[in-house]
Amino acid sequence: MPSVDLTVEICGMSGDGTIAAGGILNEAMSGAGFSVLAFDSYPAEIRGFGRCVTLSRIGDEEMRALSDRTNVLISLDDKESQSRIPYLAKNGVVLFDNKPPAYVEEDQSIAAHVEPDTLLFGVPFGDLAAGASGTRRGRNLTALGAFAGLFNVPPEFFHEVIKKKFMPKGEKVLDANMKSFDAGYGYSRGAFSGRTLSVLAPPEKEAAEDKILLSGNVAIARGALDANLKLYFGYPITPATPIMEYLAKALPERGGRVVQMEDEISSIGAVMGSFYAGRRAMTATSGPGFALMTELITHGVMAETPAVIVDAQRGGPATGLPTKTEQSDLHAAVFGGPGDSARIVIAPTNVRECYEYTVRSFQLAERYQVPVIVLTDFFLDNRVENVRVPRATEKQVADWNVYPGDESRDRYRRYQNTESGISPRAVPGMKGYLFTATGLEHSEKGTPDYSPENHMKMTEKRHRKIQSALGLPGALRSARLWRRFSRHKKRV
Repeated sequence: MPSVDLTVEICGMSGDGTIAAGGILNEAMSGAGFSVLAFDSYPAEIRGFGRCVTLSRIGDEEMRALSDRTNVLISLDDKESQSRIPYLAKNGVVLFDNKPPAYVEEDQSIAAHVEPDTLLFGVPFGDLAAGASGTRRGRNLTALGAFAGLFNVPPEFFHEVIKKKFMPKGEKVLDANMKSFDAGYGYSRGAFSGRTLSVLAPPEKEAAEDKILLSGNVAIARGALDANLKLYFGYPITPATPIMEYLAKALPERGGRVVQMEDEISSIGAVMGSFYAGRRAMTATSGPGFALMTELITHGVMAETPAVIVDAQRGGPATGLPTKTEQSDLHAAVFGGPGDSARIVIAPTNVRECYEYTVRSFQLAERYQVPVIVLTDFFLDNRVENVRVPRATEKQVADWNVYPGDESRDRYRRYQNTESGISPRAVPGMKGYLFTATGLEHSEKGTPDYSPENHMKMTEKRHRKIQSALGLPGALRSARLWRRFSRHKKRV
């Protein structure tokens, strides 16, 4: 059993610095040697007006999920924080501003709504920040200082993160935020000297431990970079946009390019065109954009053209709930599209797997010559974990394309009907290996062929590839299974 397992929520209104405070808390606790799993909740609007909540689960063992009970609630806005009271654990702790900038009716204070067993700690966040730095804007840092003092967390872990975050903004900004934090820390150590809690004593770190805080989206972007991504084509959409934002800064430094397209249809078309030309490419979208990509995804299935697509699911249908979690695209990802369009869908379950599955997706797309969909969701994309620095080996990023041999030069059959279903794939510039890639049903040479016999043969071939990817013996006698499935569909 873990000796430390603490869930901390920071709740405030948009503009209170809630999300920034949560990020500093996570980095400081990670730097102290704790395992951290965190997630932020905020309004869907670009210029948000509403409740913001950060949730951080902190422990001395790896955390796999957020807790359904909060041990510590830091209230930056009493009215908004009242909605979090039902989630407080028994004997939970509430830190709140006992001298808010405007008068608060007695029944509007969070202190009037908590259960009798709740431990209340009133701290003048705004007044302390104003006294220390000349502005109340640092009250979120004061709240963090009060938390650190109350739980006996050495302040240097927070100092290091604050310096890293605010140094680029200038000495004056850094000094104001550092003083705001120290004011809260000093007040807490003095005012609550007889009530301080000692549950967050930093654990001993392993000497070889090399961990960083990563979100699922950043892990995906780093995985794509390490897999030698050359081109990213995308259109902004929540919750996938951070992938493009990260790559827009990092990919050009590695000789690649990020292109914002006019829509999701052009994005997937450009990705397939890049793979057709022999260059690794990727796009990322969410449910509404994925729906637009369906036609070209199935074109990739028929033309056996690789593609890598990240589908960051959110609530649906339509534009639905952009900042809420719902695994609403599973059916569309696996079966979406006309006809029997088998593709590969892989779904990571944590931040580490976001990196690993993205790296692997490029090899799967190349070897099995099919669109590969990396299926995530809003929670996984935005949750933050401290993980060991992910690194891919040369073997994990190697070219997996199956190239044609010299024996087929000048008589190349692009869609050769092999036992595995995988046909050697040439790329432009290979002399003697010309072929046609078409979305029409075709013969082994790529010429249109609509006969029932050919359609059955090529459909079975495309399904054998997927069975090969699963590593099942004898491709599970794919042809026989497919005929059985076809007869069943006719009966239905």
